[in-house]
Amino acid sequence: MKRLVFIVSLIALTLASCSKLERNEKKYLEGMMSEDYETSIKAFDEFADWMLNDRSTMTYDFKLMREKMDLKIVSSQDGRLRCYSWPTSVNEKVKVYANLSQWTSGDNFIGFNGPIDKLLAGRNAKIKQHSSLAHSIDSIYQIQVGKQTVYLIAQSYHNTDGNYRAYVSATFIDGVVLRLLPNFFDGIEIAGNYEITDADGKVNAADLFKWDDKAKRFYAYQTDDSNHVVPGKYAIYQLNGDRFIRLNDPLAEAE
Repeated sequence: MKRLVFIVSLIALTLASCSKLERNEKKYLEGMMSEDYETSIKAFDEFADWMLNDRSTMTYDFKLMREKMDLKIVSSQDGRLRCYSWPTSVNEKVKVYANLSQWTSGDNFIGFNGPIDKLLAGRNAKIKQHSSLAHSIDSIYQIQVGKQTVYLIAQSYHNTDGNYRAYVSATFIDGVVLRLLPNFFDGIEIAGNYEITDADGKVNAADLFKWDDKAKRFYAYQTDDSNHVVPGKYAIYQLNGDRFIRLNDPLAEAE
């Protein structure tokens, strides 16, 4: 009897939690999609506060937000790091993204509201939704470097006039802080480029980077002298010790 009561209570708590998550998602979605600037800002601030303080959001699927506001969610393989990005406005030349990141360290749950580049640069200032030129966070590649787990965070930015950038940063969880691993890609901070020409809009973010876990190789797209992506050609970085070493062939095909 006691076991049955426990199971029923557990189910009730789970349903109540799901109901709260669903209610909050609907409420904040409606507010953030409002055409009234102040309403959308207020809803974003409340949404961010909720995300930074409620650990249960880290495993919620946000189906409505993914469908209605193009929310993109990427997570590390071990579930310790989760990043969100979504477009908030577009004018004639500039697309504005918002970023929000969550990670865990033991019993600690930590979050950051703002462009992930600012987080990795050690800036802790609160970032408003409509004033941050963040990027789309496209994927997280998890690799093991000795005893240290490293997360390669791929992000991209695509303006309406065809300007595009895409690069990967290497990060790790240090205590309760998500930090950048400096000089991880053969002495440089990132793999990829800050500027790409993509006037035709044909660049697919999923094709820009690849990780071969068996060979311990990371592939980063290559561009020609005019900053156009060279299809199917990659710079190859071989994991060697505590960092990647770039192989000699700069335009090898990914296997």
